[in-house]
Amino acid sequence: MSRAPASRGNGWGNGALAALCRPSSPTSASFAVDAARGSAKTSRPAPANPASSWTFGERQALLAYVESPTHPIAVTYMSACMEAKTGRRTSELAEPDRYWDLVHPQDVAMVRAEHDEAATGRRLLSLEYRLLAQDGTVAYVRDEARSVPTGDPERFALEGYCLDITAHRRIEEDLRAGEERFRTLVANIPGVVYRCGCDWLWTMQFMSDSIQELSGYPATDFLANRVRTYGSIIHPEDRSYVFEAIDEALAEGSAYEMHYRILHADGGARWIAEQGTAVLGPDGERLWLDGVIFDITERRLAEGARDRAEKELKRQAQVNRHQALHDSLTGLPNRTLFHDRLRLALAEAAHTGGQLAVLMMDLDRFKEINDTLGHASGDCFLQEVGRRVLAVLRPGDSIARLGGDEFGLLVPGASVASAVALVGRIRDAVGRPCALDDLTVSVDASLGVAFFPDHGTDADQLLRRADVALYAAKEADSGSSIYRVDDDRHEPMRLSLVSELRRAIDEGELELHYQPKVELRNGQVVGVEALVRWRHPERGLVLPDDFIPLAQSSGLIKPLTLSVIDEALRQCQAWCAEGHALPIAVNVSPRSLIDLDFPDDVIGLLAKWDVAPFMLELELTESAMVADPIGAAAVLQRLSDIGMRLAVDDFGTGYSSLAYLTRLPIDEIKIDRSFVKSMSHSPNDAVIVRSTIDLGRNLGLEVVAEGVEDLETWMALAELGCDVAQGYYMSRPMPAVELTGWLGELPAPSQPPRWGSQPAGGPR
Repeated sequence: MSRAPASRGNGWGNGALAALCRPSSPTSASFAVDAARGSAKTSRPAPANPASSWTFGERQALLAYVESPTHPIAVTYMSACMEAKTGRRTSELAEPDRYWDLVHPQDVAMVRAEHDEAATGRRLLSLEYRLLAQDGTVAYVRDEARSVPTGDPERFALEGYCLDITAHRRIEEDLRAGEERFRTLVANIPGVVYRCGCDWLWTMQFMSDSIQELSGYPATDFLANRVRTYGSIIHPEDRSYVFEAIDEALAEGSAYEMHYRILHADGGARWIAEQGTAVLGPDGERLWLDGVIFDITERRLAEGARDRAEKELKRQAQVNRHQALHDSLTGLPNRTLFHDRLRLALAEAAHTGGQLAVLMMDLDRFKEINDTLGHASGDCFLQEVGRRVLAVLRPGDSIARLGGDEFGLLVPGASVASAVALVGRIRDAVGRPCALDDLTVSVDASLGVAFFPDHGTDADQLLRRADVALYAAKEADSGSSIYRVDDDRHEPMRLSLVSELRRAIDEGELELHYQPKVELRNGQVVGVEALVRWRHPERGLVLPDDFIPLAQSSGLIKPLTLSVIDEALRQCQAWCAEGHALPIAVNVSPRSLIDLDFPDDVIGLLAKWDVAPFMLELELTESAMVADPIGAAAVLQRLSDIGMRLAVDDFGTGYSSLAYLTRLPIDEIKIDRSFVKSMSHSPNDAVIVRSTIDLGRNLGLEVVAEGVEDLETWMALAELGCDVAQGYYMSRPMPAVELTGWLGELPAPSQPPRWGSQPAGGPR
């Protein structure tokens, strides 16, 4: 049924009623009308008659009507206010069917149909519809009628009344509007709004539709706990926490707020934030709980990701800090951390009046492990040394790897006796045999000791003096030494020597001696090797073993190497001018092979002296190539590309470089003098020499034997097919002037060589 909106402020809804009657006879109709009139005027029960059973509502009727199968509907009574509002009188509407003029046109058909249905006696009449006044105002009425027998079992008369429900309808519409506003508000709240009872099941009385998006279940599932309770979708691990938190909050009379998980219909979990409070009655009793639920899954995931990121940053910071303060190879503290610990220990000792010992340790002959077995084995040995020393230290003692095979130890509270005992335990632990690459090696440790406060009061001073003691121990080959003032002369001398070496390089105090290289096949001199010497104004001639390590450790090796090459090329140009076209070989350090500018420096020197690249040969050790094969390959390839010859010096003292011979642009290998000198009486060394010569021949490399000191060795090498010999049997290293004279004394190329016919010892 279509319903027009109720008009407000039009006088309807004053509580009056209209009674409509369908009497079965004029007599009953008159009784009904009379009763209706009496009730409207007196508001008291009517006299005993057929209408005396009317309710209070009937006695408040706006109008009354009669209708029967033989009499169309006619109004028999209308209240005064009804007459005033409609502008019609009862006499007008008493005419047949004039009542329909009062019914809203849109409701006439519905009302007629309902009346006809009620006239069959099948049911009572009860319906609501609109009445329309002449001024266009509308009143809502409720039509209540009952059937009256007419003698025809198929047809009945009707008698009834109409109650003005306009005000009631207004209230209903207001309620509906309010409910709609509430639902709109709830629909726009970013969460799920609920109301639940305070019974033990928390029976849900209301839940907004957004619960379906949150949980995958419709709100109707939860209302009155029809299909499931809300508690059933709370994650099992969180359920007890949720219920206990609500109970605790309600017991304290406070609102509750919590985060927990629910299980979605798809099987996944959602994180929930819930806030709620109890609504109390007049007597303080809890009526129900009102609350709101929010989906915080993305926030929790973001928080989790942030927490994980923060943890990772903290972990990485710890890793970075550990790496910054620890040696990457052994895991021991590095020099920075060792200095920090030493400074703290010194402050503590100064405060308490205690003492401590600082030990410096390095490994004797460790270089032999690196050169013979390779750096990987050397690294393993350093790790084992760290473990062994740690095992003999007390709690509170510290060991650090300071670099290379150098270690520092801090021993708080140590006396001279306890420090000496510790040194013995350390040397015993380090000196035990160690298996490396199926070989068993033994290396001794040398240690220097300095004490606080006897030998120094600050970290740098104690470390330097422990280093002085270490230097003294190595010099005396005693294994260990405690700092003595008399030994401290070595450290100033070392510093002074660095300064003097720098001056020697700058002022040309270095000089070269040259040793010939002779071809075994015909005895011809095919080149020379330049060997550097330092002509010190006070110390005299200083040999390379005494200053090359110093140059390497002090950063002077590059200017020293370039100075040697510069002088060698100058001499090469001079000899060429004199008719001696002798290629010159120069030794280069491992640092040169990782210096990407080195090839350009050499190219510049070649151009300076106008010497062809093939007249300069660079000799490098096996360990130099193994230390950084990628960097060495790049530098060597550039040098080879410009036409320079490259040789591997001291071949046979290492093992890792064999693989590089086929990958690097090497032209020559030089057999180490230790094998050549002992080949006549050591079958193993003789095998090494023979194998090296065969290897060189098979790879197309020239083979040079160093350390040839007698005819027997010369003849053996010639028989094995070695290409070139170098050693004291032919000549010692000589200054350039002496070598020029020596070259002049050689027989002409057409004459037989003299080396094979001279007695052992040959010319010197």
